[in-house]
Amino acid sequence: MRKRPFRFGISFGGTPTRAELVSAIRRTEASGFDVVCTADHISARLSVLPLLSVAAEVSSLRVSPMVLANDYRHPVAVARDAATLDILSEGRFELGIGTGWIEQQYDSAGLTYNDPKTRVARFKEAIAVIKGCWEGEPFTFSGNHYHLDSVTSPTPYQRPHPPLLIAGSGRSMLTFAGTAVDIIGISPLRPVASSFDHFGPSLATSGQRIGQQLEWIKEGAGARFDEIELSVMAHHLEITDDPEGRATDLAAAWGSTVADVLGSPHVFLGSVGRSIETLEERRENFGISYVVFLGADLELVEPIVSHLARA
Repeated sequence: MRKRPFRFGISFGGTPTRAELVSAIRRTEASGFDVVCTADHISARLSVLPLLSVAAEVSSLRVSPMVLANDYRHPVAVARDAATLDILSEGRFELGIGTGWIEQQYDSAGLTYNDPKTRVARFKEAIAVIKGCWEGEPFTFSGNHYHLDSVTSPTPYQRPHPPLLIAGSGRSMLTFAGTAVDIIGISPLRPVASSFDHFGPSLATSGQRIGQQLEWIKEGAGARFDEIELSVMAHHLEITDDPEGRATDLAAAWGSTVADVLGSPHVFLGSVGRSIETLEERRENFGISYVVFLGADLELVEPIVSHLARA
């Protein structure tokens, strides 16, 4: 397994003012982070692509949605917006994208919430559409979900196209990601997850699934597996001198065991020194080198990132 240098992202959300956002981005850059990210939700939080355009304007960091929900917008619009951001950032854009999964947000926007098989099939077509739009020629496509006739789009700054990150948790998504992209975000979600109520229990048991998820990625990637950058988001992080005690509390809340909580690749509990060791162990054991932290944890993770940046 190839040992990649660490990359670190930070995901900002909520509704900060411009001044608050710019201050946080500049602090992030000074701390050694590589990428500014933001999540995609139909909610009161700031919209993804405008936020990232500001991040690209006021810093030299790379910018990436983590991740766009495919079902929330047409892939032609995604291709055009992504190419535009890539041009205006002079090649610092990375497109993170997944299917979408939160049923309530679909319902609130009047979107049809299909079964996972249908959402994944539509997603696969969307990736073909996005890549096709980036080729620089009128693009025609006919599938079960999308039909295009001589669509044109801006040509991205990065060639052949900006890096693509696919986020997923199940076999179909991860094997497809192994064939299609060079960055894969391993999601903690269980296949049945459709709301935030399912998130804690999914986090708690994600360590049970990581080995199988890596095998699915290898199944799709074949000989190119070592060229793929593997990523996780640190969905729960606490700097504490009592990780076992906190894991006990979380296990009770999430309906799991202490061992499961401590073994989740998406959960970080311990001192700064122990968190550094955990990141290194997970890179060694699973090949995970690209870790995205939540903006609310910026102050906590600054010493960790400063120590490991480019390591």
